[in-house]
Amino acid sequence: MFLPSPPFPDAALREPFTMAAVFPLYSSHYLLAVLAILPHTFIFRLALVPLVLWQAWYCAVRLDISAGLAKSLGRESTDRLNQTNFGYVIGVFGIALKSLEWAFARKPLRRYKPPTEGQQGPIERRLSIPNVLLDAFDLVCNHRGIGWSWSDKPFPEASLRSTSIPSIVSRMLFKFVLSDVCHYLVQYLQPSLNEPAGDTIFDPALSLLPRCARSAVFALCIGVTVYATVDATYHAATLVGRIVFRQQAWQWPPLFNHPWTSTSITEFWSSRWHQLFRHVFVVYGARPGGALLGRPGALVGAFAVSAVIHHLGLWGLGRGMEFHTVGGFFLLMGFGAALEHAFERLTGRRVCGIWGWAWTTAWILGWGTLMVDAWARRGVLACDFFPNGLRPGKQLVDAIISLL
Repeated sequence: MFLPSPPFPDAALREPFTMAAVFPLYSSHYLLAVLAILPHTFIFRLALVPLVLWQAWYCAVRLDISAGLAKSLGRESTDRLNQTNFGYVIGVFGIALKSLEWAFARKPLRRYKPPTEGQQGPIERRLSIPNVLLDAFDLVCNHRGIGWSWSDKPFPEASLRSTSIPSIVSRMLFKFVLSDVCHYLVQYLQPSLNEPAGDTIFDPALSLLPRCARSAVFALCIGVTVYATVDATYHAATLVGRIVFRQQAWQWPPLFNHPWTSTSITEFWSSRWHQLFRHVFVVYGARPGGALLGRPGALVGAFAVSAVIHHLGLWGLGRGMEFHTVGGFFLLMGFGAALEHAFERLTGRRVCGIWGWAWTTAWILGWGTLMVDAWARRGVLACDFFPNGLRPGKQLVDAIISLL
Protein backbone atom coordinates (compact mmCIF):
# COMPACT_ATOMS: atom_id res chain seq x y z
CA MET A 1 0.00 0.00 0.00
CA PHE A 2 1.32 3.43 -0.91
CA LEU A 3 1.13 5.97 1.89
CA PRO A 4 1.74 9.72 1.69
CA SER A 5 4.13 11.17 4.23
CA PRO A 6 2.48 14.06 6.13
CA PRO A 7 5.70 15.82 7.26
CA PHE A 8 7.03 15.97 3.71
CA PRO A 9 5.84 18.22 0.89
CA ASP A 10 4.66 16.70 -2.36
CA ALA A 11 7.75 15.33 -4.08
CA ALA A 12 6.27 16.20 -7.47
CA LEU A 13 6.50 19.92 -6.62
CA ARG A 14 10.29 19.97 -6.17
CA GLU A 15 12.50 22.38 -8.06
CA PRO A 16 15.31 21.23 -10.39
CA PHE A 17 18.62 20.65 -8.65
CA THR A 18 21.31 23.28 -9.28
CA MET A 19 24.79 23.71 -7.82
CA ALA A 20 23.84 27.21 -6.70
CA ALA A 21 20.94 25.80 -4.67
CA VAL A 22 23.11 23.29 -2.77
CA PHE A 23 26.18 25.51 -2.40
CA PRO A 24 25.05 26.95 0.98
CA LEU A 25 24.64 23.43 2.38
CA TYR A 26 27.99 22.14 1.17
CA SER A 27 29.86 25.29 2.20
CA SER A 28 28.29 25.26 5.69
CA HIS A 29 29.05 21.55 6.04
CA TYR A 30 32.67 22.22 5.08
CA LEU A 31 32.93 25.13 7.54
CA LEU A 32 31.60 22.87 10.28
CA ALA A 33 34.29 20.31 9.37
CA VAL A 34 36.95 23.02 9.78
CA LEU A 35 35.56 23.94 13.20
CA ALA A 36 35.43 20.27 14.22
CA ILE A 37 39.19 20.01 13.62
CA LEU A 38 40.09 23.18 15.52
CA PRO A 39 40.08 23.28 19.35
CA HIS A 40 37.77 25.46 21.45
CA THR A 41 35.10 25.86 18.77
CA PHE A 42 32.11 24.22 20.49
CA ILE A 43 30.03 27.42 20.67
CA PHE A 44 30.64 28.21 17.00
CA ARG A 45 29.77 24.63 15.95
CA LEU A 46 26.63 24.74 18.04
CA ALA A 47 25.60 28.03 16.44
CA LEU A 48 26.21 26.71 12.93
CA VAL A 49 24.49 23.34 13.16
CA PRO A 50 20.84 24.62 13.02
CA LEU A 51 21.67 26.40 9.76
CA VAL A 52 23.19 23.21 8.30
CA LEU A 53 20.19 21.12 9.38
CA TRP A 54 17.74 23.59 7.86
CA GLN A 55 19.70 23.69 4.60
CA ALA A 56 19.84 19.90 4.51
CA TRP A 57 16.07 19.72 4.94
CA TYR A 58 15.53 22.25 2.19
CA CYS A 59 17.87 20.50 -0.25
CA ALA A 60 16.39 17.07 0.48
CA VAL A 61 12.70 17.94 0.16
CA ARG A 62 12.75 20.88 -2.26
CA LEU A 63 15.30 19.87 -4.92
CA ASP A 64 14.90 17.21 -7.60
CA ILE A 65 18.30 16.04 -8.84
CA SER A 66 16.77 14.03 -11.70
CA ALA A 67 15.12 17.20 -13.03
CA GLY A 68 18.47 18.99 -12.90
CA LEU A 69 20.18 16.13 -14.73
CA ALA A 70 17.44 15.94 -17.36
CA LYS A 71 17.80 19.66 -18.02
CA SER A 72 21.58 19.43 -18.38
CA LEU A 73 21.28 16.38 -20.68
CA GLY A 74 18.59 17.99 -22.82
CA ARG A 75 15.89 15.47 -21.87
CA GLU A 76 12.24 16.35 -21.57
CA SER A 77 11.40 13.60 -19.07
CA THR A 78 13.01 12.65 -15.76
CA ASP A 79 11.42 9.17 -15.68
CA ARG A 80 14.56 7.21 -16.48
CA LEU A 81 16.74 9.32 -14.18
CA ASN A 82 14.49 9.26 -11.14
CA GLN A 83 16.63 6.69 -9.31
CA THR A 84 19.22 9.42 -8.69
CA ASN A 85 16.82 11.03 -6.20
CA PHE A 86 17.01 7.92 -4.01
CA GLY A 87 20.76 8.24 -3.49
CA TYR A 88 20.65 12.04 -3.38
CA VAL A 89 18.12 12.21 -0.52
CA ILE A 90 20.05 9.57 1.46
CA GLY A 91 23.26 11.52 0.90
CA VAL A 92 21.77 14.82 2.09
CA PHE A 93 20.37 13.30 5.28
CA GLY A 94 23.77 11.68 5.78
CA ILE A 95 25.29 15.17 5.69
CA ALA A 96 22.84 16.30 8.36
CA LEU A 97 23.70 13.38 10.67
CA LYS A 98 27.46 13.84 10.24
CA SER A 99 27.12 17.58 10.92
CA LEU A 100 25.15 16.93 14.09
CA GLU A 101 27.84 14.55 15.35
CA TRP A 102 30.63 17.04 14.59
CA ALA A 103 28.76 19.78 16.43
CA PHE A 104 28.76 17.81 19.68
CA ALA A 105 32.20 16.19 19.37
CA ARG A 106 33.93 16.26 22.75
CA LYS A 107 37.43 16.47 21.32
CA PRO A 108 38.77 18.03 18.10
CA LEU A 109 38.85 15.51 15.26
CA ARG A 110 42.39 14.74 14.21
CA ARG A 111 43.81 13.39 10.99
CA TYR A 112 46.70 10.98 11.38
CA LYS A 113 49.84 10.32 9.45
CA PRO A 114 50.62 6.60 9.15
CA PRO A 115 53.19 5.41 11.69
CA THR A 116 56.62 4.52 10.40
CA GLU A 117 58.97 1.82 11.64
CA GLY A 118 59.91 2.23 15.28
CA GLN A 119 57.03 4.62 16.05
CA GLN A 120 54.31 3.74 18.53
CA GLY A 121 50.85 4.66 17.31
CA PRO A 122 49.69 7.18 14.74
CA ILE A 123 50.97 10.75 14.53
CA GLU A 124 48.61 13.73 14.40
CA ARG A 125 49.06 16.11 11.50
CA ARG A 126 50.24 19.56 12.47
CA LEU A 127 47.55 22.24 12.70
CA SER A 128 48.48 24.72 9.97
CA ILE A 129 46.13 26.64 7.71
CA PRO A 130 46.85 24.49 4.61
CA ASN A 131 46.59 21.26 6.64
CA VAL A 132 43.30 22.25 8.28
CA LEU A 133 41.72 23.29 4.99
CA LEU A 134 42.81 20.07 3.27
CA ASP A 135 41.89 17.89 6.24
CA ALA A 136 38.42 19.43 6.39
CA PHE A 137 37.91 18.51 2.74
CA ASP A 138 39.03 14.96 3.50
CA LEU A 139 36.72 14.82 6.51
CA VAL A 140 33.73 15.83 4.38
CA CYS A 141 34.50 13.08 1.86
CA ASN A 142 35.67 10.43 4.32
CA HIS A 143 32.89 8.03 5.33
CA ARG A 144 34.92 5.23 6.92
CA GLY A 145 37.28 7.19 9.14
CA ILE A 146 40.43 6.08 7.31
CA GLY A 147 43.29 8.07 8.81
CA TRP A 148 41.06 9.80 11.40
CA SER A 149 40.86 9.79 15.17
CA TRP A 150 37.10 9.10 15.19
CA SER A 151 37.63 5.66 13.64
CA ASP A 152 38.27 2.47 15.62
CA LYS A 153 40.65 1.37 12.83
CA PRO A 154 42.16 4.49 11.24
CA PHE A 155 44.66 2.37 9.30
CA PRO A 156 43.12 -0.61 7.49
CA GLU A 157 44.97 -3.89 7.21
CA ALA A 158 47.00 -4.37 4.06
CA SER A 159 44.93 -5.92 1.29
CA LEU A 160 46.07 -8.96 -0.67
CA ARG A 161 44.49 -7.49 -3.80
CA SER A 162 46.65 -5.65 -6.30
CA THR A 163 46.61 -1.88 -5.80
CA SER A 164 48.20 -0.96 -9.12
CA ILE A 165 46.37 1.57 -11.27
CA PRO A 166 45.86 -0.88 -14.20
CA SER A 167 44.28 -3.45 -11.86
CA ILE A 168 41.91 -0.82 -10.46
CA VAL A 169 40.91 0.22 -13.99
CA SER A 170 40.26 -3.40 -15.01
CA ARG A 171 38.14 -4.08 -11.91
CA MET A 172 36.17 -0.89 -12.50
CA LEU A 173 35.40 -1.82 -16.11
CA PHE A 174 34.49 -5.39 -15.15
CA LYS A 175 32.10 -4.19 -12.43
CA PHE A 176 30.39 -1.74 -14.79
CA VAL A 177 29.83 -4.54 -17.32
CA LEU A 178 28.62 -6.94 -14.60
CA SER A 179 26.19 -4.30 -13.31
CA ASP A 180 24.69 -3.78 -16.75
CA VAL A 181 24.49 -7.52 -17.48
CA CYS A 182 22.44 -8.21 -14.35
CA HIS A 183 20.30 -5.10 -14.83
CA TYR A 184 19.53 -5.94 -18.46
CA LEU A 185 18.74 -9.59 -17.65
CA VAL A 186 15.87 -8.43 -15.44
CA GLN A 187 14.61 -6.05 -18.12
CA TYR A 188 14.92 -8.75 -20.80
CA LEU A 189 13.08 -11.41 -18.78
CA GLN A 190 10.25 -9.00 -17.87
CA PRO A 191 10.05 -6.04 -20.30
CA SER A 192 7.38 -4.29 -18.19
CA LEU A 193 10.07 -3.58 -15.59
CA ASN A 194 11.81 -1.41 -18.17
CA GLU A 195 8.84 0.95 -18.28
CA PRO A 196 8.93 4.08 -16.07
CA ALA A 197 5.42 3.24 -14.80
CA GLY A 198 6.94 0.19 -13.09
CA ASP A 199 5.55 -3.26 -12.40
CA THR A 200 5.73 -5.96 -9.74
CA ILE A 201 8.35 -8.70 -9.89
CA PHE A 202 5.78 -11.18 -8.54
CA ASP A 203 4.01 -12.77 -11.52
CA PRO A 204 0.36 -13.43 -10.49
CA ALA A 205 0.00 -15.97 -13.32
CA LEU A 206 2.43 -18.34 -11.59
CA SER A 207 1.76 -20.57 -8.61
CA LEU A 208 3.33 -19.66 -5.27
CA LEU A 209 6.62 -21.57 -5.49
CA PRO A 210 7.60 -20.58 -9.08
CA ARG A 211 6.49 -17.02 -8.39
CA CYS A 212 8.74 -16.74 -5.31
CA ALA A 213 11.66 -18.45 -7.10
CA ARG A 214 11.37 -16.08 -10.06
CA SER A 215 11.22 -13.02 -7.81
CA ALA A 216 14.26 -14.29 -5.87
CA VAL A 217 16.24 -14.52 -9.13
CA PHE A 218 15.25 -10.95 -9.95
CA ALA A 219 16.22 -9.79 -6.44
CA LEU A 220 19.59 -11.54 -6.77
CA CYS A 221 20.23 -9.82 -10.12
CA ILE A 222 19.36 -6.40 -8.68
CA GLY A 223 21.48 -7.09 -5.59
CA VAL A 224 24.47 -7.85 -7.81
CA THR A 225 23.66 -4.72 -9.84
CA VAL A 226 23.76 -2.57 -6.69
CA TYR A 227 26.98 -4.22 -5.50
CA ALA A 228 28.74 -3.89 -8.86
CA THR A 229 27.57 -0.30 -9.45
CA VAL A 230 28.69 0.91 -6.01
CA ASP A 231 32.02 -0.91 -6.28
CA ALA A 232 32.69 0.37 -9.80
CA THR A 233 31.92 3.93 -8.67
CA TYR A 234 34.30 3.47 -5.75
CA HIS A 235 37.03 2.29 -8.12
CA ALA A 236 36.46 5.41 -10.22
CA ALA A 237 36.78 7.57 -7.10
CA THR A 238 39.93 5.63 -6.18
CA LEU A 239 41.48 6.54 -9.52
CA VAL A 240 40.72 10.22 -8.91
CA GLY A 241 42.19 10.07 -5.42
CA ARG A 242 45.29 8.15 -6.47
CA ILE A 243 46.05 9.97 -9.74
CA VAL A 244 44.75 13.51 -9.22
CA PHE A 245 45.26 13.98 -5.46
CA ARG A 246 48.30 11.67 -5.25
CA GLN A 247 46.88 9.69 -2.32
CA GLN A 248 48.41 6.45 -1.08
CA ALA A 249 46.97 2.99 -1.76
CA TRP A 250 46.22 2.39 1.95
CA GLN A 251 43.77 5.31 1.86
CA TRP A 252 41.59 3.36 -0.60
CA PRO A 253 41.11 -0.14 0.84
CA PRO A 254 38.55 -2.46 -0.82
CA LEU A 255 34.96 -1.34 -0.26
CA PHE A 256 33.49 -4.87 -0.26
CA ASN A 257 34.90 -8.09 1.12
CA HIS A 258 33.38 -10.91 -0.95
CA PRO A 259 29.84 -10.55 0.46
CA TRP A 260 28.68 -13.75 -1.26
CA THR A 261 30.88 -15.79 1.11
CA SER A 262 29.12 -14.56 4.27
CA THR A 263 28.14 -17.33 6.67
CA SER A 264 26.02 -15.15 8.96
CA ILE A 265 23.86 -12.06 8.69
CA THR A 266 26.10 -10.31 11.22
CA GLU A 267 29.19 -11.05 9.14
CA PHE A 268 27.51 -9.87 5.93
CA TRP A 269 26.53 -6.46 7.25
CA SER A 270 29.40 -5.83 9.68
CA SER A 271 32.39 -6.58 7.46
CA ARG A 272 31.56 -7.91 3.99
CA TRP A 273 29.04 -5.36 2.65
CA HIS A 274 30.22 -1.78 2.20
CA GLN A 275 30.69 0.21 5.41
CA LEU A 276 30.06 3.72 4.08
CA PHE A 277 27.28 4.47 6.61
CA ARG A 278 28.47 2.20 9.42
CA HIS A 279 29.71 5.03 11.66
CA VAL A 280 26.41 6.91 11.37
CA PHE A 281 24.46 3.75 12.21
CA VAL A 282 26.68 3.12 15.25
CA VAL A 283 26.46 6.68 16.58
CA TYR A 284 22.71 7.13 16.19
CA GLY A 285 21.48 3.56 16.51
CA ALA A 286 23.89 1.02 17.99
CA ARG A 287 25.14 3.11 20.92
CA PRO A 288 21.77 4.23 22.28
CA GLY A 289 20.21 0.85 21.49
CA GLY A 290 23.06 -0.97 23.22
CA ALA A 291 22.80 1.28 26.28
CA LEU A 292 19.13 0.31 26.64
CA LEU A 293 19.03 -3.35 25.63
CA GLY A 294 22.59 -4.61 25.30
CA ARG A 295 23.89 -6.23 22.13
CA PRO A 296 20.45 -7.09 20.68
CA GLY A 297 19.44 -3.45 21.16
CA ALA A 298 22.63 -2.29 19.47
CA LEU A 299 21.98 -4.52 16.46
CA VAL A 300 18.35 -3.51 16.06
CA GLY A 301 19.18 0.16 16.75
CA ALA A 302 21.80 0.31 14.00
CA PHE A 303 19.47 -1.29 11.47
CA ALA A 304 16.59 0.97 12.59
CA VAL A 305 18.64 4.03 11.58
CA SER A 306 19.43 2.34 8.27
CA ALA A 307 15.72 1.60 7.80
CA VAL A 308 14.74 5.23 8.34
CA ILE A 309 17.43 6.59 6.00
CA HIS A 310 16.54 4.17 3.19
CA HIS A 311 12.85 4.90 3.76
CA LEU A 312 13.56 8.60 3.22
CA GLY A 313 15.35 7.65 0.01
CA LEU A 314 12.17 5.90 -1.12
CA TRP A 315 10.29 9.17 -0.63
CA GLY A 316 12.85 10.80 -2.91
CA LEU A 317 11.49 8.76 -5.82
CA GLY A 318 8.31 10.82 -5.55
CA ARG A 319 5.88 7.91 -5.74
CA GLY A 320 4.72 7.42 -2.18
CA MET A 321 6.23 5.63 0.79
CA GLU A 322 5.71 2.20 2.30
CA PHE A 323 7.84 1.48 5.33
CA HIS A 324 7.16 -2.25 5.49
CA THR A 325 9.15 -2.92 2.30
CA VAL A 326 12.37 -0.90 2.16
CA GLY A 327 12.53 0.18 5.80
CA GLY A 328 11.13 -3.17 6.92
CA PHE A 329 13.89 -5.02 5.07
CA PHE A 330 16.61 -3.37 7.16
CA LEU A 331 14.68 -3.84 10.41
CA LEU A 332 14.42 -7.54 9.60
CA MET A 333 18.17 -7.65 9.00
CA GLY A 334 18.65 -6.36 12.55
CA PHE A 335 16.15 -8.91 13.85
CA GLY A 336 18.01 -11.70 12.01
CA ALA A 337 21.34 -10.59 13.50
CA ALA A 338 19.71 -10.53 16.97
CA LEU A 339 18.46 -14.09 16.38
CA GLU A 340 22.03 -15.16 15.61
CA HIS A 341 23.19 -13.57 18.86
CA ALA A 342 20.47 -15.41 20.77
CA PHE A 343 21.42 -18.69 19.08
CA GLU A 344 25.05 -18.22 20.13
CA ARG A 345 24.08 -17.55 23.74
CA LEU A 346 21.76 -20.56 23.90
CA THR A 347 24.02 -23.08 22.18
CA GLY A 348 27.50 -21.67 22.68
CA ARG A 349 28.09 -21.93 18.92
CA ARG A 350 28.27 -19.18 16.34
CA VAL A 351 26.27 -19.21 13.15
CA CYS A 352 28.79 -20.25 10.50
CA GLY A 353 29.67 -22.86 7.90
CA ILE A 354 27.52 -24.10 5.03
CA TRP A 355 24.32 -23.93 7.06
CA GLY A 356 25.15 -20.40 8.11
CA TRP A 357 25.67 -19.49 4.46
CA ALA A 358 22.30 -21.06 3.52
CA TRP A 359 20.54 -19.23 6.37
CA THR A 360 22.14 -15.90 5.45
CA THR A 361 21.32 -16.27 1.76
CA ALA A 362 17.71 -17.27 2.41
CA TRP A 363 17.07 -14.49 4.93
CA ILE A 364 18.62 -11.66 2.89
CA LEU A 365 17.33 -12.83 -0.49
CA GLY A 366 13.89 -13.77 0.82
CA TRP A 367 13.14 -10.42 2.43
CA GLY A 368 15.08 -8.64 -0.30
CA THR A 369 12.41 -9.58 -2.85
CA LEU A 370 9.96 -7.24 -1.08
CA MET A 371 12.40 -4.33 -1.22
CA VAL A 372 13.25 -4.92 -4.88
CA ASP A 373 9.53 -5.21 -5.65
CA ALA A 374 8.95 -1.79 -4.06
CA TRP A 375 11.67 -0.32 -6.28
CA ALA A 376 10.30 -2.10 -9.36
CA ARG A 377 6.77 -0.78 -8.81
CA ARG A 378 8.18 2.75 -8.74
CA GLY A 379 10.03 2.36 -12.03
CA VAL A 380 13.52 2.29 -10.52
CA LEU A 381 14.50 -0.72 -12.64
CA ALA A 382 13.76 1.35 -15.78
CA CYS A 383 16.63 3.69 -14.95
CA ASP A 384 19.44 4.56 -17.35
CA PHE A 385 22.90 3.96 -15.89
CA PHE A 386 24.29 4.00 -19.43
CA PRO A 387 23.02 5.60 -22.64
CA ASN A 388 20.99 2.91 -24.43
CA GLY A 389 23.42 2.63 -27.34
CA LEU A 390 26.41 2.28 -25.01
CA ARG A 391 25.26 -0.50 -22.70
CA PRO A 392 28.08 -3.06 -22.57
CA GLY A 393 26.05 -5.61 -20.62
CA LYS A 394 23.09 -5.40 -23.01
CA GLN A 395 25.34 -5.89 -26.01
CA LEU A 396 27.00 -8.89 -24.34
CA VAL A 397 23.72 -10.56 -23.36
CA ASP A 398 22.17 -9.92 -26.77
CA ALA A 399 25.26 -11.40 -28.48
CA ILE A 400 25.07 -14.56 -26.34
CA ILE A 401 21.35 -14.93 -26.96
CA SER A 402 21.83 -14.54 -30.72
CA LEU A 403 24.52 -17.25 -30.69
CA LEU A 404 22.28 -19.60 -28.74
